[in-house]
Amino acid sequence: MVISNLKIAASAFVLLMLTLTLSAHEYWFEADKFVLTPGESSALRLFVGSGLKKEEERPYQASKTNAFQMFSASGSFDMRSLAEDDHKPIMNFSSDRAGTYLVSMERGWSYIILQPKEFDEYLKEDSMVYILAERARLGESKNPGRERYMRFLKTLIQVGGQRTGTAKTRIGTRLEIVPLDNPYSKKPGDSLALQIYFAGLPLAGRAVFADSRVGDAVETQKYTTDKEGKIRVKLNRNGVWLIRLVHMQRCESHCGDADWESFWGALSFGLS
Repeated sequence: MVISNLKIAASAFVLLMLTLTLSAHEYWFEADKFVLTPGESSALRLFVGSGLKKEEERPYQASKTNAFQMFSASGSFDMRSLAEDDHKPIMNFSSDRAGTYLVSMERGWSYIILQPKEFDEYLKEDSMVYILAERARLGESKNPGRERYMRFLKTLIQVGGQRTGTAKTRIGTRLEIVPLDNPYSKKPGDSLALQIYFAGLPLAGRAVFADSRVGDAVETQKYTTDKEGKIRVKLNRNGVWLIRLVHMQRCESHCGDADWESFWGALSFGLS
């Protein structure tokens, strides 16, 4: 009886971990305060969860970080020289100079294998039905989903009243979400134009999600990029905002145990 109960408990734990893996798969930056006065400090945290629903705060991981940069009107700075490995929060931000600051991070490859049903559910959830069609075309619909993925995270922090063009900076990462306006020049009811790039070119016909959170209440809007990779998001309320997407393709080279590779983009900011 004890052995049987242990087996049931172990099975339940495995099921729970699989559910968490499938449901809590976004990473994003979130500042304790997105709008600061000059000299004021705020923690910048890295969260994992579903949209803006937090599951866990993650520490800085030097071994998983390809790039960690800050951009301002005066230039860029490599944050890896200051970041402390395995430390939470990711950083404490402060600046005496007014302006808009962009913090970006590129995380290296991770690998996952999902059974066919779970892989298909994940593809549907993130609107990657084009991969479902490709799996069918290749006769792989009943195969496990063997995937590698990397993440490109951005956040915008505003100091004082001077809104600088840093918000619109193109870094040149493999997948990139670029605001065409400064979000901190907006108010609730305005719209925000953004452009999505992949491998340096506009990414057309891909689903982009815009999450917003006030307190614990999260709302999600869904958009599709036009032929120029552009969308226009309705900023319908104050709170924390997250613009996110996933782009997947057949793995190109040096794939190891992966058949597919996905690129995850996230841009966060606050609206008040």
